[in-house]
Amino acid sequence: MKIVNYSMLAILALGTLAPSLALAQSGSRLCGYVAIETPTKIGLLYEARDDDASYHKQCDVAINETMDKINGNAQLKTMKWKKIERFKCEEVGNMGFINPGQSPDICDNMEAKQGYKVMKQGKANATYEKQ
Repeated sequence: MKIVNYSMLAILALGTLAPSLALAQSGSRLCGYVAIETPTKIGLLYEARDDDASYHKQCDVAINETMDKINGNAQLKTMKWKKIERFKCEEVGNMGFINPGQSPDICDNMEAKQGYKVMKQGKANATYEKQ
């Protein structure tokens, strides 16, 4: 009977831990820009799939179009930006877009081949707005 109890306990423990395990969004990479040294973290990001034949072109276009948007907006232009060129989703998530205990894979909240404005202020969860 004790073996059954330990087995059930192990199953329950795994069920509790499984949702918190961080699994990378396989094949996704982010391109665009992230505002650094700002109280509110801002990412103007595009999720590309590295198995697409046009992967490199998609990223290059996203980076160029994002910089055009930044340069065309007086407020955005005053901020310091870091270029995101084919970064893993977790790398960008760890740049201040997640709270402790959350998965750093921010691509879980995005769709491939889509641009997003990702914002995070303080302890609030990040918001994801399609662009």
